[in-house]
Amino acid sequence: MNIYHYPTHPLGFYVYAYLRTEGTPYYIGKGKGRRWKHSKRERYQTPSDLSRIIILEHNLTEIGALAIERRMIRWYGRKDIGTGILHNRTDGGDGIAGLKQTPEHIQKRSISRTGKSNGRRTPEFKEQQRIRALARPPASAETNAKKGANRKGKPLSEEHKRNMSLARLGKKYPRNQ
Repeated sequence: MNIYHYPTHPLGFYVYAYLRTEGTPYYIGKGKGRRWKHSKRERYQTPSDLSRIIILEHNLTEIGALAIERRMIRWYGRKDIGTGILHNRTDGGDGIAGLKQTPEHIQKRSISRTGKSNGRRTPEFKEQQRIRALARPPASAETNAKKGANRKGKPLSEEHKRNMSLARLGKKYPRNQ
């Protein structure tokens, strides 16, 4: 059992658990990349203390991770069906990573969402944002000068230069930049 802390991420697919303060799990999931710290569901939010997230197994295939997730959920049981302590809503093993949707499915979903809003992108909301932005005073010349002075003349380490170079690999930039 490994405990991962930001910014490290486990390799490959993995199975993770969110722990209560007393150390018992309340959610078990399968993920890849940063999934272990990004759950937005009401019943099992990501713990604010990242030390309460443990990676049970990592460096797995997707099928292996799904099988371990199912086994762990079966072991601890689900609260909703009265068999255990987990808030999971399913028996696990039903996630799909990297699902490629057909253009037809994407088009159907687009048509079904036309005219609908999640409450944040309504014209009224956009107008409120515009008014707030206009009410905010612009930064003074003195503030801008201080920001620029903090960055000027600081040499970059070789490691920093290498990381910046690696981050730009494969990206296309206009020639005038």
